[in-house]
Amino acid sequence: MTAGVTETIAPRTRTQGSLVACLAFAAMTGSVVAGLGSPIVLEVSVEREVSISSAQWTLIITLLVGVICTPVLSRLADGDLKRRVLIGALLATAVGCAVGALVPTFGGLLTGRALQGFGYAMVPLTVSIARDHLHGVVLARTMGVLSTSIAVGVGVGNPVMGLCVLVYDYRAAFGFAFVVSAGGALWAWRRVPVAGVARHKIRLDPAGAVLLGGGLAGVLLAVARGQVWGWSAPLTVGLGAGGVVLLASWAVVELRVAAPMVDLRLACARGLVGVNLTAVLLGINIFGGVAVVLLLAQRPVEDGVGFGYTVFETGLLMLPMAVASLVCPAMARWLERWMPPRLVLPLGSALVTLSFGGFAVWHDRTWHIAAMMGLMGMGIGIAYSAMPALIVARTPAERTASATGINQVLRLMGGAVGAAVMTAVLARYTPPGMHNPLEQGYVAALAVACLAGVVAVLVGCVLVPACDDVHRAEDVDTPVRRD
Repeated sequence: MTAGVTETIAPRTRTQGSLVACLAFAAMTGSVVAGLGSPIVLEVSVEREVSISSAQWTLIITLLVGVICTPVLSRLADGDLKRRVLIGALLATAVGCAVGALVPTFGGLLTGRALQGFGYAMVPLTVSIARDHLHGVVLARTMGVLSTSIAVGVGVGNPVMGLCVLVYDYRAAFGFAFVVSAGGALWAWRRVPVAGVARHKIRLDPAGAVLLGGGLAGVLLAVARGQVWGWSAPLTVGLGAGGVVLLASWAVVELRVAAPMVDLRLACARGLVGVNLTAVLLGINIFGGVAVVLLLAQRPVEDGVGFGYTVFETGLLMLPMAVASLVCPAMARWLERWMPPRLVLPLGSALVTLSFGGFAVWHDRTWHIAAMMGLMGMGIGIAYSAMPALIVARTPAERTASATGINQVLRLMGGAVGAAVMTAVLARYTPPGMHNPLEQGYVAALAVACLAGVVAVLVGCVLVPACDDVHRAEDVDTPVRRD
């Protein structure tokens, strides 16, 4: 009988292991592709003869599309379309890679980068699939790996992408990313289990998607280009005001429709509001701060400010982040045994903030970059692995995909805001007629990133309650029925 049990468990273990590997590869595929933005900004600026502030839109537009498509795909993943949606998102990402590699214009590059925004939806999709097919310790470990896959994928993929750029140019990196994305779609098609018959109809929110996309685009464009156009220019004011109106309209629509694109009530639920607000602030901190560090690392050394590293060398400098992000989810689980789980998130946020603060002060040696990346990776690994655990513990099983998707959307929204704000700060410190900002510009931008990080720490400490407190509040508020 023991032998029979062993034979039954072993195939199941192997099956779970192959599914975990497939989901991890899919999640990291999205992050590798989506992470192409920051490292190639200077390369694109030179290759396409555009300003750095314009080239920064290869990063911003991917985040913007990620903000829009992630909740839509997460909504579909709350039904029985998880496998199809995952494969479709990977194929859309692959098409974006092909467009970016083959269309020889800046507009074509932006189109390709926009399609690559589908890669950011991989985390909530893979988390939802894992929740359906994995359990116990395997599920907890898998969620930690998936939640940190963006940092790991960027850190591992950037050296490879940089080598492609070194050998040819950024289009070779897009070609490699196409192979990876298409391979991920094929693996998911072969390995992810087919869902059964649909249990309920999935309703989408096209009006919400249009309002959110238009509002964010207007606000981000006004922020990123305000220094160039003039902050009081009619175009800047019009775009900013119009974007705010659209975002306000989006919030009203989301609170009234039966099936909102982003469930603001769920996002602002007592147990989740602190986690989600921390996600926004960490997005501003991490995406904005990394963009500044990479620009400084690749800046020519002639004026004594930059390091003059190639995209490949910059990618190698990001390896400490990848390694730390991969190792630290286990550290986060260990910390949860010795301290309240809700305090693990602000601890990770503090490490990320400390990394950028230290680099703002010390940024004239190569090891300063490596040390900053390693410390940031530790913070990302701890904070991003704590988020899904906090969400799952406070969310009904049938709402997991939506809840994790909302968190991912807010993280990307913060990233888009952070990238746009850093673009504006750097433009503010760029003298007329020059392409690169003064050294004070990098320091000021990193200070802004640190400010967002400090607020994230405070929010995590104050607004993330213990899970037992949330359950007690639900018992009081809903004495008859609990969702």
